[in-house]
Amino acid sequence: MNEEYVKAAELISKYIQGNISAVEYNELMDMVKKYPTLRSWMTNQDLPLEEINKRFTDYQKIDVEKDWQSVREKYHHNTRRKIGHRTWWVAAASIVIICGVAGSFFLKKQEENRLTENVGKTMEVAPGRTLATLTLSDGTITVLEEQEEDIIVDGKMILPISGSTLDYRTAKNATIQHHKLQVPLGGTYHLQLADGTKVWLNADSELEFPSVFAGDERKVTVRGEAYFEIAKDVTRPFRVSVGRTQVEALGTAFNINTHLYKEKIKTILTEGTIKVSTPEDSKIIEPGYAAVSGNGNVEVGKADLEEALAWKEGYFYFDSKRLKEVLDDIARWYNVELDITIPLPDKRYIGGIKKSESIEVVCAVLNDLTPYKITIAGKKLRVRK
Repeated sequence: MNEEYVKAAELISKYIQGNISAVEYNELMDMVKKYPTLRSWMTNQDLPLEEINKRFTDYQKIDVEKDWQSVREKYHHNTRRKIGHRTWWVAAASIVIICGVAGSFFLKKQEENRLTENVGKTMEVAPGRTLATLTLSDGTITVLEEQEEDIIVDGKMILPISGSTLDYRTAKNATIQHHKLQVPLGGTYHLQLADGTKVWLNADSELEFPSVFAGDERKVTVRGEAYFEIAKDVTRPFRVSVGRTQVEALGTAFNINTHLYKEKIKTILTEGTIKVSTPEDSKIIEPGYAAVSGNGNVEVGKADLEEALAWKEGYFYFDSKRLKEVLDDIARWYNVELDITIPLPDKRYIGGIKKSESIEVVCAVLNDLTPYKITIAGKKLRVRK
C-alpha cells in the first residue's frame, strides 16, 4: 500500500479523534490540497455503508460492517468528561475504521470534484492551533508555530525555539528588550518569561513584556485572555496591567479575561493571593474568588475555577454564560464572523465542548442546548430562530 495513503489515514484519524498536533494538522492540510476528497472524510462520518464498500476494492478486505456500526454508535452517542466535580458534555467523533481503508481516500478526479462540491465552503473552517507572532524591539515580526528547532536574534540576544516552546530562560547574552506576543483569531500559545513565569494566551490576545526583568518589580501588559503561573520572588512583585486595572502578585496562579460582556475585566484566582486595583478601588483576592473590574469599582465574588482552567486545557466552558458570550468564544477560536439577525436574551447556559471538535459538531451541540438554529456557512456562524 502506498505510504502516503497510510499517512493520510493516520492523520485523519487523529483529526477526528481530536488529538492531532499543529505540525500534523498542517501536513494534513497539504494533503487535502492534493486530494480534495479528504475533506469529505473529515466531516461526513455518516456515509452509507455501500459507498464505503465501493472504496475498498483495491485493498485487503476487512470486517467493514462490524467496524462501521461500532463507529456509528460512538459517533451518535455523547460522552461525558469529568473535571473535578463537574460533568462535561462533549460531542464524540471517532472513526477508527479510517486507518483500515487508507487507500479509499484517493478516488478518481471526477469523484473528487463531486464530493468536494458537496462538502461546500464550511470546510474552510478549522479548529484553532498553536500560532502567534513575536514582535522584537526593532519591529521585526517572527511567526511562531509548532516547528523544528530555530533561533530568534534581537540585538545580542539569542533565543532558541524548540517545538512550540518560547522560553526566555534559555536566552543567551540577554539584555532588556521590549517584546510583544500576539495570538490571532484561531490560535493559542504558551511561553515562559525570563523569571520562570508561565503564560498561556488564548485566541485574539496579546502580551507585552521585557526579555529580561530588571529593577524592583516585574511588569507586563495583557489584552484578551491569559492564564498566569507566577514564579515566586518575594523581593519583586509581579504586576499585570489590563487597561485601567492592575493585578499584583508575588507567587500565584490566575486567569485574566477582557473578552467579556459589557467590556469588563474578570480575574479568577486559582492559587495564592493577588491584589486587583483600579484608580478608584482596590481589593485583595483569595483563592476561589474572582474580581470584576472595568467601571472603576472592583467587585469580588465566588469563582468557578473550571472557567479559569478550561480553555487552556482544550475546552469551551460555559457555566451560566450568555449565549452571545459563548458565540464570541467560538468565533474567536474558529476565526469566523458572527451573523446574528435576532435579539438574544440574557438567558444563561451550562455546558462544555472540546475545542478540537469540528465547527459542525459545535453547531450541533449548540442547537441541542438552545432554541436557535446555529449553522456555519462559509466563514459565517449564523444564528436564526
